Amino acid sequence: MREYRFQATPESVEALRQLRGAWRGMIVAEHSITVVLQDQRAVRIQSDTADVESLFDAYRLEAEVQSADGMYGVPIDAFAHGNNDIVLFTGVTWSEPAGAVRAEGLTDNSVMYFSGHPGQLTDTAEVVCVTTDAFVIAASDGSGVLIRTGLRPGSVEVERNPEKVRAFLVDRGYSAA
Repeated sequence: MREYRFQATPESVEALRQLRGAWRGMIVAEHSITVVLQDQRAVRIQSDTADVESLFDAYRLEAEVQSADGMYGVPIDAFAHGNNDIVLFTGVTWSEPAGAVRAEGLTDNSVMYFSGHPGQLTDTAEVVCVTTDAFVIAASDGSGVLIRTGLRPGSVEVERNPEKVRAFLVDRGYSAA
């Protein structure tokens, strides 16, 4: 197995740490999320792409701090007071060898590509790229927001439904205790 890494940069991690502070609001678009902070700064989160051995693309989340000039966003009261916590998650994108996966319409020379979390990686994977594909921000009242790479290439998804955020955390093996 050949392994590559395309994880969050130190600059992105530092930008994401700013989400611990008090929020003014959030602006959601298909390819980016912007969290406007109370201190007149904003954290913009988007998807970044790597071409892995010219075989497939792998996606990670990247973040940067910018000025919030004139930005407000939709208020999310639970995050307005700060003291938020953030947890980054590792994902994997991998290829299976030609002929290893049988499905209707595939030839024996077809190569399949998958994305998921490290626990889903198969023993037969040929090329693997480890990514930072999601993070959860938890407010002091226990509510949370999941931000992750989307199903469409280059997109970013936001999930605020508590049951779906909880299911994601369980699937990823995360326990706050």
